[in-house]
Amino acid sequence: NPENREEGEAREGTRVGTMTVGGSGKPHPSGLPTVEDQLNHIGMGNKHWFLFFISSLLVAADGMEMVVISLLHDPLRREWNLDELGFASLGSVVFAGLLVGNLTGGLFADKFGRRNTLLAVSMVFGVGGLASALAVDVMTFAICRFITGIGVGSMIPVADSLMIEWSPTEWRGRLAMLLTGVAFALGSMFACLVGIVMHDLFAGEGAWWRYMVLVCVLPGIVSLPLMYLYLPESPHWLMVQGRREEAEEEIALFAKANGVEPLQGGKVAPLDHGPHEVASLEHLSGLFSGRLIKSTVFITVAYTVCGFVYYGHIFIYPILLEEEYHMEVREAYGTMMIGVVVEIATVLACMVIMDVPGIGRRGAMASGFVACFVVSCLVTISQNVSQFVFLNSAVRALIEGPFTVIYIYAGELLPSSHRATGISFCNSFGRIAAMGAPVATTWAEESSIIVVFGLFAAASGLGVLSIVLFKKETLGKPLAELVEDVEDEDEEQRPLL
Repeated sequence: NPENREEGEAREGTRVGTMTVGGSGKPHPSGLPTVEDQLNHIGMGNKHWFLFFISSLLVAADGMEMVVISLLHDPLRREWNLDELGFASLGSVVFAGLLVGNLTGGLFADKFGRRNTLLAVSMVFGVGGLASALAVDVMTFAICRFITGIGVGSMIPVADSLMIEWSPTEWRGRLAMLLTGVAFALGSMFACLVGIVMHDLFAGEGAWWRYMVLVCVLPGIVSLPLMYLYLPESPHWLMVQGRREEAEEEIALFAKANGVEPLQGGKVAPLDHGPHEVASLEHLSGLFSGRLIKSTVFITVAYTVCGFVYYGHIFIYPILLEEEYHMEVREAYGTMMIGVVVEIATVLACMVIMDVPGIGRRGAMASGFVACFVVSCLVTISQNVSQFVFLNSAVRALIEGPFTVIYIYAGELLPSSHRATGISFCNSFGRIAAMGAPVATTWAEESSIIVVFGLFAAASGLGVLSIVLFKKETLGKPLAELVEDVEDEDEEQRPLL
């Protein structure tokens, strides 16, 4: 609408006849607008929100799958006579699938496009999820969960990249936070609700958990026809591949849907460095070039810390509620839903904080890591169930803040040529940490609750150290297309706050 257009022009300095390089203020030699200029000019509209809705279905499915195993602690143990270590190993199998999905999904997204990759991984997710509900023994169930994990492991990094690459600069952080934070948390909440309903409806059947697993696959399945019919390809990816005319066509469709005339008839300035070829190891090595190495290391550490604390807590918390406070299924699920509500509130707060000048992405992440460290220490001295529930809700919510921000931060630090690959590669280390979290937290719980939350505190402390040492801020800056477009990491050194 006209207001969006005026806001975009005022904030980004984009004017017909004065085209900038991605909103940086530097005129492009061709005199044509860049992709970033066009997106800022078009502003937010119905097309963006529909893209957000489709992406949210995928991320919500991810959120549901992440809590399903931990919610089914007792029924799965009874179904197949599993001990604690056996159940923890079953949880690790899911994260092994996530690891494979992370490593392959990003490469496929940078090679074959965001749209094609999301269609493929959603089908993998659907097949694995449906087969899980029909598994006749624990080995079959483990294999099906591994396949499900492969699909889930690719969803968030690729959906996040697509959303970032279609967003106006002003909206980029907000949309990505809503996607990776709120949609994920709502998926977790929906899984808890499904568990309560299925347990009450089929309480007389020992296999009530199968209905729960089946329902949790539905968001991913529903998204398939919507993606096939309506999901656009990323204009940034098309430009990197040298498919400029297709990028212009996609931008024109968004502009028409938003009721805005694109700049200069929808034309887009060519890239200065030409098309980029994605070539496996050579492509991956770009993440370790002089311009990206520090960002790659920082993003990897951040994902590792967040993956261990967040998924470790998701796994062990319902077990602690059952074993330490003897909560029944309905009560335990309801208690976890309280944590999800607190988590959503924290994400919304981070969404505001991360856009405040002087705080930005780094400050928001640092605040979350410090707070998580403090609260993890406090859990060990909780005196009753109310304090235990309150502090645990805070631990999960506080680590979700940096965990959500890092998806935006990483997407802005990495160029379009390496964005999906980089997020997936770095996040794969978070999946490795998540894969080890069930076994590590189960071992720690056998010793003491103090050991469990001592692990979470130590990981959060590592997160604080990483954000203090990393100096680059991305708030309000345009997306780079190629590695050559990224600012040298030694050029910008700034304090944390």
